[in-house]
Amino acid sequence: MPSSLDWNPGERQPRAILPESCDEHWREFPCILAVVCLLFSAMCTSCGVVGSDPPPPATVAITPNSAQPYTGGDVQFQAIVQNSSSSAVTWQVNQIPGGNTLFGTINSTGNYSAPSQVPNTPTVTVSAVLKDNPSASGSALVTIQALSGIQGLSLSPVLASVTSTQSLQLRVVTPGVTASDVNWAVDGIANGNAAVGTISPSGNFGVYSPPVTPGPHLVTATLIANPGAVGSATVEVTDFTGALTWRNDTSRSGANSEELALAPLTVNSSTFGRLFHCPIDGYAYAQPLYVPNLKIPGSGPHNVIFVATENDSVFAFDADTSPCVQLWQTHDSIIPPGSQPIQTPDLVITTASITPLVGITGTPVIDLAASALYVVAATETIPSAEAQQPIYSHRLYALDLATGQPKMQAAGVEIGTPAGQTSIFFPSLENQRPALLLDDGTVYIAFGSYGTPGDSLGWIFRYDSSTLLPTGFFEVSPNTFGGGIWQSGGGPSADSNHDVFVVTGDGAFNANRGLQSYSDSFLRLGTEAGLTVADYFTPCDQSLLESEGFDVGAGSPVLLPESSSQPHLLIGGSKGGSLYVVNRDAMGGFCPNSSTSAQTVKVPGLNAMILSTPLFWNNSVYVAPGNGNLMAFPMSTEGILAASPSASQSPEMLGPQGATPVISANGTSDAILWLIDTSGAQALPYSPAILRAYDPNNLSNEIYNSTVAASSRDQAGPAVKFTVPTVANGKVYVGTQTELDVYGFLQ
Repeated sequence: MPSSLDWNPGERQPRAILPESCDEHWREFPCILAVVCLLFSAMCTSCGVVGSDPPPPATVAITPNSAQPYTGGDVQFQAIVQNSSSSAVTWQVNQIPGGNTLFGTINSTGNYSAPSQVPNTPTVTVSAVLKDNPSASGSALVTIQALSGIQGLSLSPVLASVTSTQSLQLRVVTPGVTASDVNWAVDGIANGNAAVGTISPSGNFGVYSPPVTPGPHLVTATLIANPGAVGSATVEVTDFTGALTWRNDTSRSGANSEELALAPLTVNSSTFGRLFHCPIDGYAYAQPLYVPNLKIPGSGPHNVIFVATENDSVFAFDADTSPCVQLWQTHDSIIPPGSQPIQTPDLVITTASITPLVGITGTPVIDLAASALYVVAATETIPSAEAQQPIYSHRLYALDLATGQPKMQAAGVEIGTPAGQTSIFFPSLENQRPALLLDDGTVYIAFGSYGTPGDSLGWIFRYDSSTLLPTGFFEVSPNTFGGGIWQSGGGPSADSNHDVFVVTGDGAFNANRGLQSYSDSFLRLGTEAGLTVADYFTPCDQSLLESEGFDVGAGSPVLLPESSSQPHLLIGGSKGGSLYVVNRDAMGGFCPNSSTSAQTVKVPGLNAMILSTPLFWNNSVYVAPGNGNLMAFPMSTEGILAASPSASQSPEMLGPQGATPVISANGTSDAILWLIDTSGAQALPYSPAILRAYDPNNLSNEIYNSTVAASSRDQAGPAVKFTVPTVANGKVYVGTQTELDVYGFLQ
């Protein structure tokens, strides 16, 4: 078709080519009317008056399009509406809006509840009718089944661990079955009794209330409509007293032998994983501590997990509730007015050993009898125009377990140079890295450095736990240098005689010449009259260790259980890659001649460094050196350590810091070795901590790790170096840079 205006060069103006749709009479009008005709024709076409298609009809579809619930069960339907400006629908059952009790009811969100009895016609029709256009609807067929047709029941959880004051909600997860549809029993006793625990329906749950005595109990649910359909769950009632100090006890054994639920057969990525997490406000170098059955004012008894951070905060969380429940937080009350956590690095603390804040580093310690948590907080004054250089301090507090408030001396006790000392305690250089020790009514607080050799002196201070009054101190290398006590965060140990054991870092050593410097040494400190060296062991190559920076104080001394067949022993490791087994009753001093005093075993591996605390379990010593594998060294009943590790080792290497393991077991059986792989704390960007679990009888068998579940289900927060997991009452607690992660049995 030619264009609407066809130009003829012989004419003065274009002539119009009129469309055929215009009437012949239009052709007699001036050409401008022809243009109007053209525009009118185009408008008619664009409006759809000429040749337009009708809009598609509205449709409604229902998903799912069929269902087979049991009586009393629920089905969630969804209406999918297309070609309509509104998606609002009216839900019907057998054409009855909202349904009724005979055929079942349905609410405005599409949730259908089957009737309590099967109707005469078991199949009903659920419909969704478009409100703006009732001719548009979708439907689904629902066949109601009798509960008597159920052949078996499932309960959740199928395995759980509770304390004597902790109730447990058991849910029947079989579709259509509620707690009131079953008969409950405990150990075969209908509804249970005081000896085995009681259970009763409450809403959608059967609520189990445990007895006061520990032990396992079998809870069963039997379908009333079909007694052949039975579900069961095992509940372990524990009397675990708590994880009250670093690695569980004053011997630093790392063993929880009262773990009744966690076992190699019950822990795997299908049954076990991260349950929830609790946000925290700073790095958690301190190991989490656990107290069961703690009464919180206005809230009743809780199992409580305590976490201390480098932001000078202590958190108390409910140890079991998901999502996380914070019971209290202490922060401002342990920071003096005008002060703050130490901002690092700075002009004084030049290393990046602990950044970006230094606050609470050493693991606190708990006294249940006093209902107190003892903690040391480091602070600095906030710089001002008048005082550019901050003033540093370390303060000891006793916090009330139930409230977090100071129980005595609200301003805390400032730790400083004891009266009459020629050596000076420099708070700006001293790092309160080791865990606190509570023994025989005394709190022990040890100090090391921030990582630069020789920049501090090793100190231990002791305080009366009931008054916080000082009762003595010990200086590792008076008037010389070094000897810091850091132990990778591990605390001093104590034996049944209340002697205290520590391992010191590199620095000056001259005790073999009758002087008083004890760097690179294992020390036994008598406590009857202050703190004095009662005995010590120093390796023959101390001077080489000191010059190379391979101090022996990179882990806590572990006191082995007392045995009639062997001497009283302790074990420890060094940065030089040596395991030391020392007779703590006759330590031998410097370079002992007799092998009955000390034994040294080198761990295999190129440049292997032990920067962690070993574990003794079932006549084996477990150690995870830096950039090495977790390995086990057998020990004879006479206390002689094998010269080489057993054949089984962990399949993976554990990073520059290695790892400090702990053990959970039911007595001596069902043992699991747990550790935190902190490889992710070594370089930016930080990556998550990894919780790993091994069979201690075969370290090549990794039972679980937190990276194997799909979709990052079990991923922990960013890793913090040298951290240790806490195992308590069927759960594992992991501190990170940003959160406390809680692992346990999946529901």
